[in-house]
Amino acid sequence: MTMQATPIPATPAEPYAYVKEPLVQVEQPLVEIPESIPHILHDLSSVDRLFINKRLRVRNVLFLRGKKNRFYVRTPDQSLVYTIEEENSWWVGYFCYGLRPLQLHVRDQSGREVMRINRPYACTSRVLPCHLQRIQVFSPPGTSIGSIEQLWTAVRPEYVVKRESGEEIFWIRGPRVTISCFRDIEFHIYRADGTAAGSTCKRWQGLLHAMFFAPVTDRFGIAFERDLSVEEKALLLAATLLLDYMYYDV
Repeated sequence: MTMQATPIPATPAEPYAYVKEPLVQVEQPLVEIPESIPHILHDLSSVDRLFINKRLRVRNVLFLRGKKNRFYVRTPDQSLVYTIEEENSWWVGYFCYGLRPLQLHVRDQSGREVMRINRPYACTSRVLPCHLQRIQVFSPPGTSIGSIEQLWTAVRPEYVVKRESGEEIFWIRGPRVTISCFRDIEFHIYRADGTAAGSTCKRWQGLLHAMFFAPVTDRFGIAFERDLSVEEKALLLAATLLLDYMYYDV
């Protein structure tokens, strides 16, 4: 039985036409450029003076919960900028006094922690020159922006303010006598090249305050150049707090 083969189809005269997809105009979504996020220390950007009020948390002392301070940082028009809370072990304030190790939590008006100051235990230049004061400043917490270190001197207290990289940006020099008696006490701030950059001041509030209320409440001030960066202003604020603990916290 003979099988008939299927004939092969002939090649078409015209090639197949390519099917073209219709052009579709796709609208590009509008990309909104987010507004620049302000710096976490933006409250310091436009100020050149700060006033600091210290309050001892008396209730903690009476109930043996530790000696802890609270600071209120205000502008010259009395606008509250920061509230600073001290944190330490309950016993160190009763034995170490102004040399106690601590952490300071700096919060803005919304309660957000914008800066943290860490101070380990250390001595003074007149007691143990090989183990001097050094505090570290973090902003935001966890990110170091610099430190303040005490220098050994025989008479005048001196401190150096450094960036995180170790670069020296300010020197702070105090008077020979740091006791506030019928006068304000100033610590002068100088740039690394020796030019004046500001000062910190311990306010004299009268004999009655010195005799009865100095351990509970106190006032300080700091003035600096307005064009400093917010990190530099924050470091000088931390240095002012260190000076309070070193010479006026009893």
